[in-house]
Amino acid sequence: MNREQFNAHRKEFFEEAMSLSDAKAVEYTISNKDRLYNFKHVGSRLGINPKQAALTYILKHVDALCNDAKTGQQFSDETFRSRCLDISNYMVLITALHAEEKTPQPNEDNTKPSGDRNSIIGRNSANDTEPKKWNKLVRQKKA
Repeated sequence: MNREQFNAHRKEFFEEAMSLSDAKAVEYTISNKDRLYNFKHVGSRLGINPKQAALTYILKHVDALCNDAKTGQQFSDETFRSRCLDISNYMVLITALHAEEKTPQPNEDNTKPSGDRNSIIGRNSANDTEPKKWNKLVRQKKA
C-alpha cells in the first residue's frame, strides 16, 4: 500500500469510526448528556473504576482480534474491521476518562461515581434496583 492509498484508508477509517461513535452514543449513554456515563455506571455497578470498565470492553475486542489472527475465522457477526473501529473509539473514550480524572468535573446528573474509588459505590440505599448479593462483590487481591 503506497502513501496515498494508506492516507485514504486512514481517512476513511477514522471518518467511519467517528460516525459509528456518534451513532452509538445515545444507546451507550442511556440518553445521558455525559458521553462517559456508560463506563461510570457500569463501573459503579461492578465495583470497579470507569477506566477498568472501559478496558473490559476494549479487551473483549482485542481477544476476538487475537482469535481471528490465530485461527483466521470469525465467530460472530462482528467483523475484524468493526472490532478495530470499536477499539479506536474506546481509546478515545478511555483517554477522555483519563483527562476527566485529571481535571475533575462537577457531579452533574449523578453520573460520576462518588466515594472511595476502590469501594462498591451507591448500592446501599433503600431504593436500590440492583440485587443485594452484588453488595458482596469484592476485588481480588494479587497473589
